[in-house]
Amino acid sequence: MAWIHDREHYRVAYPTALRPKLVVQGVTFEVVDISERGIRFRLGEAARPEPGFEVQGEVRFRRGETITLRGTVLRVADGEVAARLEEGIPLRVIMEEQRFLLDRNRRM
Repeated sequence: MAWIHDREHYRVAYPTALRPKLVVQGVTFEVVDISERGIRFRLGEAARPEPGFEVQGEVRFRRGETITLRGTVLRVADGEVAARLEEGIPLRVIMEEQRFLLDRNRRM
């Protein structure tokens, strides 16, 4: 778990065991990290999308919350897709995720 600063927004990076799920057209992906305006997820066995491809789906957080998002693929590298979000993740959710991960880390 990490709180990563990138130019405009903070990112929450997830340990493998606590990753939320991104569901796009019935296909589920593991979320690697999120920010208010970005997401990175594992491609798995799905077809590799091209940069510019529109992604629309739901992120299902382990806390029980679900957020709808929409964005555009920026790049695919090392089996991970990075997308810029037009309909993003509220800062409130980013902060709650950070608290959730810190709390879970203390219990381990």
